[in-house]
Amino acid sequence: MLYRDHISQRYPRKEQVGSRTEVTLRPLDPGDQAKLLDFFRGVPEQDRLFLADDVTNVEVIAQWCGQLDFDRVVPLLALVDNQIVGSATLHRAKGGWANHVGRVRIVVHPDFRGKGIASLLVRELMDISVDIGLHKLDAEFMSGQEGPMRMFEKLGFVRIAILPEHVLDRRGQMHDLIVMTYDLHSEETSPVD
Repeated sequence: MLYRDHISQRYPRKEQVGSRTEVTLRPLDPGDQAKLLDFFRGVPEQDRLFLADDVTNVEVIAQWCGQLDFDRVVPLLALVDNQIVGSATLHRAKGGWANHVGRVRIVVHPDFRGKGIASLLVRELMDISVDIGLHKLDAEFMSGQEGPMRMFEKLGFVRIAILPEHVLDRRGQMHDLIVMTYDLHSEETSPVD
């Protein structure tokens, strides 16, 4: 419960993005199941192809909302007018040789892209990562996700590996896996505002 306590002290919080969009940041809670399902069903199928899970499946969303474990996954939402417009997660192992590394995943609804919500969510996860003692953050992409990779590069992430034909999208098409990383303790890699 250490991480849940840490998160509950930070949120909810309001931020201004873009010209006049007020966003509320807060962690996912069990009561968000219907809203989260609506959010993911509103994301175009082409974008959902690159997600690891079938986020339009009621059972998947029910499991996420019903089995919250902030020590493993910190799920952060961005809401506008009480509607989910962005979802970001920080994944970490509880033990083992990579327990100092977090993995970031993010999805923003297309109607709210280009306003800075994705950058805001990633920066939040970077701050949380430092606070909970992580040293590195990884983000994984499939070939074809150039826009999201550019945004992560602007925040200081660097491409460290390309694994040819390593992953399958939701339609079973083969893609290269691109791994990007961010060193949370390097003076050279401080987030760009």
